[in-house]
Amino acid sequence: AVLLSLPALAHAEKDRPAGKPKASTFIRIERDKDDKPQTLQTAVVHHRASKKGAVVDLVAAVHVGDKAYFDALNKRLDEYDVVLYELVAPKEAAVPRGGKRPIGDPVSMLQEMTRSSLGLESQVECIDYTKGHFVHADLSPDEMGEKMRERGDNGLSVTLSVAADLIRHANLQQEAADDEEEDVNPLSLLLDPAASEKMKLMMARQFSDPAAMEAGLGPTLQRMLIDDRNEAAMKVLRKQIAQGHKRIAIYYGAAHMPDFQRRLAEEFEMRPAGVEWVDAWDLTTAAKAPPAANPLDELFKLLEP
Repeated sequence: AVLLSLPALAHAEKDRPAGKPKASTFIRIERDKDDKPQTLQTAVVHHRASKKGAVVDLVAAVHVGDKAYFDALNKRLDEYDVVLYELVAPKEAAVPRGGKRPIGDPVSMLQEMTRSSLGLESQVECIDYTKGHFVHADLSPDEMGEKMRERGDNGLSVTLSVAADLIRHANLQQEAADDEEEDVNPLSLLLDPAASEKMKLMMARQFSDPAAMEAGLGPTLQRMLIDDRNEAAMKVLRKQIAQGHKRIAIYYGAAHMPDFQRRLAEEFEMRPAGVEWVDAWDLTTAAKAPPAANPLDELFKLLEP
């Protein structure tokens, strides 16, 4: 899976009332009464068209998280009739069973480095996709390539379009930069014993930033990574509903969920009927981490005889 964001059940989850979610709110930071970060949370948003019809839950995910997060998701996903999941892979590819696996490509290596540096677990190592009610609802690489060709795109046109999107996004970010935001000193992080926790908090803030979610991936990547794949998932969903399944989960990365919610409304007349929040990352240690020392002072200490 693409690390786009590159999302344990929230404390006694059953005691939390389900509420009406805001559109496109699928990941957030929960804070205590003193406004200190406690957890990064992902949403499970219930959708239905009528009291007698199927219930479709958008189960938002982050691809690395605490072990308790994936344990809770495993239990939750077992409760559905069908779980539609994402996986861009050849049709004949083996479905991931979970557990450690060799790192054979740069993307997997990057994901492993991210997981390791943050002290988190990997989704593909903790979720068993071979269960009988798990249904693949994604494109193969060949199908993604065919979608590109239908639009008249090739490798060069996509590369140039993505580059232009990234430049525009960087320009907008620069214009909207908050002058009060503290600059991150790479050397300071390198020498900081609490670097892992602070990096986790930084990434959690980025993931849950409404402005970043609204800005999205840019038109080109949005079409390739979100629109095309979500369209394929909707075709699978239609088949599963036609087969009579009543409780269906769409288990995809959080970045896919705003588009899924729009499609459920437009194509199935389904509206949000409630939301539950799932704890993905514990941020309490990060919130208590002391400020980093002056990096030059720390460097001089290392050089002392």
